[in-house]
Amino acid sequence: MAERNYTKIADLVTGTEGCAYITIDGQNRYFFELSKIDANIEFTVSARRLLGHRMKQHKVTAAEGKGTVTIYNVSPAASAIYQEYIKNGKTPAISIQTTNEDTSSTIGRRVVVMRNVILAKLPVAYLDDSSEDLNTMDCDFTFDDVDDLESYTLPENMR
Repeated sequence: MAERNYTKIADLVTGTEGCAYITIDGQNRYFFELSKIDANIEFTVSARRLLGHRMKQHKVTAAEGKGTVTIYNVSPAASAIYQEYIKNGKTPAISIQTTNEDTSSTIGRRVVVMRNVILAKLPVAYLDDSSEDLNTMDCDFTFDDVDDLESYTLPENMR
């Protein structure tokens, strides 16, 4: 019988194994406030039925980067961003770089950088007398460009 290649659970990457860096106006630092990040590319799809065809055809006509971050409300960086906009009408150039790397896996690591990030909602204040949880805020964001700096490889048993 032929040997079958299959995915080993040891090669699946754990979501907590990684880190993120944020660059604000050229200042690069560890994104220590980050609790969670979820970023996606969403395609804009046009659908048209052409003459003589009964089925609609589809075409990607644009793409948009959107995401959400959950951050601990502990840094003056967020406050500086909205204060700069409110007082001077300027927003800083922001990029976020994430690295997923689970050393127990044989697939390596994945490094992605999102550029021209706009944090659409920033924490100003949060109090809750019924909560014993850490003070976090969910912030939506958009990004205009993305690059895969490093990508996963095939698992060792499939190479």
